[in-house]
Amino acid sequence: MNKIAWVVVSLLVLTGLGYLVINSKSDDKPQSKDFSSVQSDLRAGAKLLDVRTKEEYDSGHFAGATLFALQDIESGKLPDVARETKIYVYCRSGNRSSQAMDLLNKAGFTNVIDLGGLSDVQKIGGVLTT
Repeated sequence: MNKIAWVVVSLLVLTGLGYLVINSKSDDKPQSKDFSSVQSDLRAGAKLLDVRTKEEYDSGHFAGATLFALQDIESGKLPDVARETKIYVYCRSGNRSSQAMDLLNKAGFTNVIDLGGLSDVQKIGGVLTT
C-alpha cells in the first residue's frame, strides 16, 4: 500500500510540474514596451515592415511602415538594408509576421522583431493611418 501511495503522489507532482511548464510559456513575440519606442528606433534607422498585401496595407497601416508583402519575401526579395538593421514586422493576425521573421532570419538578418498582428501593435499604442 505504501508503494501505491508513493506512485500516486509522484504522478500528481509530475502532473502539476508539467502543467506549470506548459502554461508558463510566454508569447514568442518580443514586444516593445510601447509604439513610441518603435518610432524612436525608426528615427534611428530601424525599419517597420507591413508584410500584408497591398490591399490590406492601403486599407490602413501604422505610421512609418513600408509595404513589404510576405509573398515578396517568399519569392526571394529582401529588404535593401544591412543585415544587422533592426527590422520590425507585423501583419493582420501575427501569422505572416512570424513567417516573415523566420525567413528574414534564415536570410541572415540578425535583428528582426515580430510585433505580431494589428491588435498587438494597437495594444502598445500603434494607430492605423490610411
